[in-house]
Amino acid sequence: MKSNRILPGNVNIREATEDDRQEAMRVAKSLSPRWFDNIAIGTSIPRDLRIQRTHVAREGGRIVGFVMHTTADDKADIKWIGVEPGSQRKGIGSELYAVVEDELRRAGVREIRVETVSELTEYEPYERTRAFHEKMGFHVEKVKKTISEDTGEEFYMATYLKALPRM
Repeated sequence: MKSNRILPGNVNIREATEDDRQEAMRVAKSLSPRWFDNIAIGTSIPRDLRIQRTHVAREGGRIVGFVMHTTADDKADIKWIGVEPGSQRKGIGSELYAVVEDELRRAGVREIRVETVSELTEYEPYERTRAFHEKMGFHVEKVKKTISEDTGEEFYMATYLKALPRM
């Protein structure tokens, strides 16, 4: 299911190509360490860019955002979503998500999950992240205590859920 959506301001959202990985990593690195830790930047995101379904947002000829997801049966998981700091709050993340949701709904996916740092862990960047997911229609399904592989610190992760109606 290929999609290509052009937004105001010359932002184009499309499925990522092999050539987009390096630019998507540049965006991920621009979000570190505030949103993505060393393990995400050094291992997880580079690996997932090779194996997960990815969409990118291009503006002015360069990638400014990405979203990655996996699917199994009628469920999907948003694994990573990021928009470089200078392009945030312009609707790019919302449009990236909307493109993926449209494709998932057409494919018969019934629910989408995303994990993020819970409100039980006070950290400003994730207040914005949670607000974004809630704006997209997600609600908290569960919260669990976990330990960062990167720092060894304990924190809480929330799993957010969104049910997709049948088309």
